Amino acid sequence: MAEQLSFQITEGGSIPTSPLHIKRCNSPDNFKESRLFVNTNHSYIKWVDRPSRKLYWLLYENGKTIGVFGLSSAYSKPKLVQTWMAENDILFNNLACNIVFCLAGSTMKNAGSRLLALLRRDAKIWWLERYGDILMGIQTFILPPRTGAIYKADNWKQIGSTTGGITLTTKTLSESEWAKHPEAKRYTFKSGDVRYLLREFKETEPKLMFVRKL
Repeated sequence: MAEQLSFQITEGGSIPTSPLHIKRCNSPDNFKESRLFVNTNHSYIKWVDRPSRKLYWLLYENGKTIGVFGLSSAYSKPKLVQTWMAENDILFNNLACNIVFCLAGSTMKNAGSRLLALLRRDAKIWWLERYGDILMGIQTFILPPRTGAIYKADNWKQIGSTTGGITLTTKTLSESEWAKHPEAKRYTFKSGDVRYLLREFKETEPKLMFVRKL
């Protein structure tokens, strides 16, 4: 019988009840550790502060940090995404984008797909707690030659691929960086948070699109 993986969420994060467990990032130290882990171990993604919804988890195996998982607001384009959302009656605020899933140093078989099962479960809970919306699906984009094997093992569906090209991106700057970019804008959100946002066009490569209905 397969090992049962479970966890309990507390205000401070997760209580491990198996060799694999997850912890919500809720403190500056958590985010600092996550940023360093991604920038050190991810093959093609660097940590970027995003001016959108975002939730991050640290991932553990026997108490050792082996990964980072992050969700943000979804992308409703390209058309294939819109079609899938319509077919499944999913609205924009009910869909999240998995912006990073970085694993390094795991020794357990199928750790990635096992962690995805834990993360999907807690993502529904935390998304509702944080944003007041029911999370009904998650999307992600994979850069070839990677095939998304971990996602396939967790029953994600590939619905197509992006074409790549020039894309308008938004990056969050620190106050010191803002001084070096006069084209960036300062925004004050309803929460009182102040963000410095730089919008610029960047060349993007074609990526595989995967979705998972929750």
